[in-house]
Amino acid sequence: MANYLFGLFTIANLFIAFFIMIYAYLFLVKTKRHKERRPWDFLFVASLLFLLFELVSLFSYFGVIQFVGVDMAMVNKIFEFLYSGFVLLAFISQHDLILKSHLILISKKEDKKTIKVQIEGKKKKK
Repeated sequence: MANYLFGLFTIANLFIAFFIMIYAYLFLVKTKRHKERRPWDFLFVASLLFLLFELVSLFSYFGVIQFVGVDMAMVNKIFEFLYSGFVLLAFISQHDLILKSHLILISKKEDKKTIKVQIEGKKKKK
């Protein structure tokens, strides 16, 4: 039963990883003109690593590939470390972009009304 659940969750994680990677890629394509898109770069790399690990896990589960003398638990931890590290870098770089910006403009359109919120950032001393 445990092997069945492991295979089932591995397949589910593969679909989730694929969706995250496609979503991050679409944001990279849509933000080509923006100079500050580093968080999406980190998120794309993290999702690619997650997808790669899930593919390796799935292939090893079905016996398509075998690693002789390799501790898969250690490989699992390495990929977890890399994935969580890149996701953390995405959040940190997004946080830095928000703190360094002078103006954040959030607008929402509701029934021909426009609601705007402006947050002034710190101004640099000259």
